Amino acid sequence: MKLHCISDTHTLHREINLPGGDTLIHAGDIMSAGHDAGELLDFLLWFDEQKYTNKIFIAGNHDHIFEKDPTLTGKLLRQFPHITYLQDSGTKIDGIKFFGSPWIPTNHPGKAFSFPRNENIIANQRWAHIPTDTDVLITHGPVYGKLDKILNPVRESQTREYLGDVSLGRRIEEIKPQLHICGHIHSSQGIFNGEITTHINAASLGEDYQYSNKRRYIEWDITLKIT
Repeated sequence: MKLHCISDTHTLHREINLPGGDTLIHAGDIMSAGHDAGELLDFLLWFDEQKYTNKIFIAGNHDHIFEKDPTLTGKLLRQFPHITYLQDSGTKIDGIKFFGSPWIPTNHPGKAFSFPRNENIIANQRWAHIPTDTDVLITHGPVYGKLDKILNPVRESQTREYLGDVSLGRRIEEIKPQLHICGHIHSSQGIFNGEITTHINAASLGEDYQYSNKRRYIEWDITLKIT
C-alpha cells in the first residue's frame, strides 16, 4: 500500500496538487483559528475530491471545533462517507491497522486536544488507548527527540529544544508499529528511520506558514507484517 502523508495545511490545502493513489493521510491542523465550520467544510470538500481509495485524517491543536462541538463535526463528517476521521480510534484497510490520536503536550494553555507538558500520568492515560497491534500510528505531535525541533524559528519566542512527547515515545517502543506519522513541528518535516518504527513528520508548511517544499507531501510504501 502506498501512503501519501500531509499535515499542518492550515486552510492552504487547495495549494497542494496530489497525484492520487492508495491512501491519503492528514495528521492534523487542517484549520486556522479552528472554530469556523466553513473552514472545516471547505477542507472536507477538498479532501473528498482527492483521487485516493482511502482518505484518513485526524485533528490537531488548531482544530478546536472537533473538541468543542463534536455534534456539529459529526454531522458534517456524515456527509462524507468516503472520509475516515480518527479520534482515539482506529480502522483497518487491507489487513493494515491504523490508529489516530490528536493529543499533544504543551506549555501554552488554550490549544485543542492538549495536556500540560511533563504531566506523565495524563500522557500515559492518553497513549494507553493505542492498541498493541497497531501497524500505522497517526498522532498530531511527534515523539521526543525525533523530528520535533523548530529548525528555522521565525519568532523570538520559538525554542530550538526538543518538543516531542516522551510518553508517546515509550508507548511506541512498547507496541512497535511499523510507521508513526505526525506533524505539528513544521520545520522538522522529514523521515526518521528507527530500528523498528519509521517516523514521518508530514508537516506541509514551514514555520512561516508557507509551503516549504516543492513536493508538499511525503510518500511511503507499507506492507503488512508477517507474524
